[in-house]
Amino acid sequence: MNVFKRIADIFNSNVNSVLDRIEDPAKMINLMITELQDTHTKARSSAAARKAEKASLITEKNELTKAIERWEERARLAVTNKREDLAREALSEKKSCIERIRLIDEQLLNLESILTSQEVQLTQIADKLKEVKDKQKILVQRATSAKEKKQVARTLQSSDSTDLARKFSELESKIERMEADAEMASYHGKSSTSDEFNKMENDSAIEEELEKLKASMKEKK
Repeated sequence: MNVFKRIADIFNSNVNSVLDRIEDPAKMINLMITELQDTHTKARSSAAARKAEKASLITEKNELTKAIERWEERARLAVTNKREDLAREALSEKKSCIERIRLIDEQLLNLESILTSQEVQLTQIADKLKEVKDKQKILVQRATSAKEKKQVARTLQSSDSTDLARKFSELESKIERMEADAEMASYHGKSSTSDEFNKMENDSAIEEELEKLKASMKEKK
């Protein structure tokens, strides 16, 4: 199982393509977490299987070591009883046990290397998983912000600045016309009550002044 390749597949995909397709950054982050958790679980399961295999080999080696001692004792017993044929068989069995132990030692050495590598991989996956979880909110915010900035940039790029200025000027003119229409709507062409009273007061003052002028002119005659 290539754990490093698994991690690379998760994190080294085409970033620009992913950003273009992202509908919900939170879902993407959760997917990454799920993938890492799945990878971590499989790596732990594989390591557990290797440890079980190692334990089984050690048990077999211990039994073979005891078997070597027994076959050696039997070979001596056979020689004592002048049964060289049995002694040869016992020594042959002893040799088979020794050969099997040699193979087991090679397997154990290889397993030890695999387990050491898997422990490193498990630590790396666990660290990466913790990092993603710790930065989950920040990553979602950054992804959302990046997508929004990209959308704004595309909108601005697709709009001609001259065209925008023209549309703004037209809108300003429309608002000015609306304001002028509102002022005209409030004018009814009819003087208010206050205006009528002011006119009456002015007319009365003028008439009074006129009468005084006439009276003074009569006196001079």
